[in-house]
Amino acid sequence: MQRIALEIKSTGFLFVTLLMLFLITGCRQSDPSPTAPSDESDEPSAEKTAVSIQPLSPTPMPATPETFPAQVVHYNLGEAMLVQDQFPEDSKFRNMPVRLEGVIGVPESDTAHPVVLILHGSHDVCGGEDIWPCPEEVEQKNYQGFAYLIEDLAEAGYVALAINVNAEHTFAYGESPPSIRTQQLIDLHLEELIAANAGESDKFGVNVTGRADLSRMVWLGHSRGGDFANWLVREQDLAQTANPLGYGPVDGIIFVAPANMFVDALPMVDVPFSVILPACDTDIAGLNGQGFYESARFDSERENWGTSVYLEGAEHNRFNTILPPNSILDQRPDCTEESMITAVQQQEFLSHYTLDFLQTLYGQPAQASMARERLGMFANNPVPSTFHDAAIRFSFLPAADEKLVLMKPQSDAELSQNLLGGAVMMSGETAVFCPEGYYVPANAPGSEPCKRVNFNQPGFPQQLVLSWESTDAEWRTTLPEANADLSAYSALQFRAVLDPLSDLNPQGEPQSFTVALVDADGNQAQVVVPPLAYPIGERQQNDFFEGGFFSGHVHMRQVRIPLAEFATVDLTHITEIALVFDQSDTGSLFLADLELVFVEGD
Repeated sequence: MQRIALEIKSTGFLFVTLLMLFLITGCRQSDPSPTAPSDESDEPSAEKTAVSIQPLSPTPMPATPETFPAQVVHYNLGEAMLVQDQFPEDSKFRNMPVRLEGVIGVPESDTAHPVVLILHGSHDVCGGEDIWPCPEEVEQKNYQGFAYLIEDLAEAGYVALAINVNAEHTFAYGESPPSIRTQQLIDLHLEELIAANAGESDKFGVNVTGRADLSRMVWLGHSRGGDFANWLVREQDLAQTANPLGYGPVDGIIFVAPANMFVDALPMVDVPFSVILPACDTDIAGLNGQGFYESARFDSERENWGTSVYLEGAEHNRFNTILPPNSILDQRPDCTEESMITAVQQQEFLSHYTLDFLQTLYGQPAQASMARERLGMFANNPVPSTFHDAAIRFSFLPAADEKLVLMKPQSDAELSQNLLGGAVMMSGETAVFCPEGYYVPANAPGSEPCKRVNFNQPGFPQQLVLSWESTDAEWRTTLPEANADLSAYSALQFRAVLDPLSDLNPQGEPQSFTVALVDADGNQAQVVVPPLAYPIGERQQNDFFEGGFFSGHVHMRQVRIPLAEFATVDLTHITEIALVFDQSDTGSLFLADLELVFVEGD
């Protein structure tokens, strides 16, 4: 069968790359045990140390995951009709004709493999014309832009297919409620895959018989394919049950440069997920796909983890080889042609990240553990700043039962009391609560410090603004007796970013502060937070709102401090946690998600 020509790499490239990655990446070291405080003195002690962000020492890796010869083919299953129930039966729009086309990759093996379904986004369909059906020779085959990823997945042991969902994104056959067409397209393609897997069909042009385990499935959505994926999995309860046709449940979702466009896109369904945000996206310019992460963080019963990855120097279209490049952002120093990563680097990033995501779900225990480490999920390790040689800003959201949340701003109440019921005390600094979403000061008096109109914060998260004008400024909170034992937790983590338009922050300079733990005997241990980088962008005049405008994204970084760093306190009886702003005379930052975390497997 004729194999699709791929733009990036040969079959052997992935195997060599993965082998090198496994050989050079270190195994996680044993968790250090906290040192008990000395009994020789009753005097409180204070120790201030910088958090060490050092790479792990190289150690032998588990066996390299099995690789497979694979076939990747373009397929055409024939024509079908989508039923648009919103139109009467006699309407010409009632039955919408479609061609069931896609790209599929299948490992050559006798075993059943997990299935990855890829949904492309809303791009040009018919050469700029608004007609449907689109002539075969004119239609832009947006699904083919993920052939490179399908090949990598198939060689790694997954049945992967990208289906043509152009019909979802045309207005030429009447307007349809979002994702109604996509759901029917998914069902039609997967119904045929079920038949081929059972040996009852050969329409794919490749032997699928017995090779697809449709009870193990992950969906990957690019652009609007992302918000459709979340909506469909959530509304059909595909996270818990199989589709009546016999596929699913869906074990996880990968959002690639996702949109968050229609009213029912949120909340985030409770499955493992990753949101990949290209920093230089000019299509989803506000990076509002971060809203999937922000939605999940407020699910107090959430059973599954999530991650958000801000990929520096990446843009919207380069994940898909069919699409033209985005425009260059002249006002973003980090988004010039010279500073951006190449299309090949961006596609390799997606391949490696997707493979590690899948390993966390389907890999053998040792391989799954190493994938979780590479993805930054081990609470004892620093938050990663790179993945596969690409610079990233990473956030990890543990499941609800793997963390103890002190502060997750939800209202003004958290200015005086933490979520455990302990008191909050402030000295020499001011705090303002920022509700979620975009708003203007005229409609939300007092919200000026939130700077919603002055720059873009992906996801517009709920957060606090903390500002100080002296080195003795402090934010302190007490722990109730019932929550004083922190010895079961691995680390303290939070998200923060500097306000680039505050005159309290020296322009272009990083900022830091100190985190302190106090135990019942009055012993105190302090750790200096690694400097928070000043956001990249330009200050500009704002003709509509006071305070100016900042051209770059003001995206939070996650900071994680292993509790073993607080060596001079008794972690079994902590009474107070403090943020001490003693590293600079003045400053202002946004802060969210102060929590104690551990992760199964740490």
